[in-house]
Amino acid sequence: MRGVDARHAEEDLYRIPARPFWDHWHTGAAFAGTTLSLGTLLLAVGALAFGVTMPALSGLLAAAVGLGLALEGAGLFGHARDLDNAQSEGAASFYAQITTYGYPYWVRNGLLAGALLLALGLAITGSTSPGAFALLASIVLVSGVIGRALFFVLVIPTTMPGAFFWKNAGFIEHAREIGLVEMPQLGVVRERHHPFRMDELIETLRTISLNDKFVQVRRILTG
Repeated sequence: MRGVDARHAEEDLYRIPARPFWDHWHTGAAFAGTTLSLGTLLLAVGALAFGVTMPALSGLLAAAVGLGLALEGAGLFGHARDLDNAQSEGAASFYAQITTYGYPYWVRNGLLAGALLLALGLAITGSTSPGAFALLASIVLVSGVIGRALFFVLVIPTTMPGAFFWKNAGFIEHAREIGLVEMPQLGVVRERHHPFRMDELIETLRTISLNDKFVQVRRILTG
């Protein structure tokens, strides 16, 4: 029961209006589907490793994996359908998903579809082939990693509406200006060294106040 409660708590954490891309029933479908597919695959791999499996058990486990994959796929389909016609920050995230991150998005979808077909095939045949289940586990795992990366990459931070966390120049500059760069979990690094430009130095000295000049000199000397 603790595992179920933890999953619901995590789902509720993401289902908030401040995160339109996550505030959709596909979030719950993704968490539940991944739990079912990866959890069942762990049981299947363990059973095969210890040689305690049989066609009936293999078929049942493969069917459970397929159910989890189908649930996740249904959530993704509903998510795409709803956000494609929406006018919100969630729709902006979805647009970035199918354009900027279109390649990993379609790779993940292809892997998910392939894993579902393979799971259904194993369920129908009752195969006990370790190689087939290892292949299925590998495909599901890679699909899950790509899916989770997209899930977190495409959310829009509330600190800067209209900006994305990952590789967004606007958000990086914003994070440096307001101090979010001090939070390693955001993945924003401090500004690196760049070629020295005398014209920029002269312009800065000309435009800033005398007090700001002293502040900058003190920062240089004290680190």
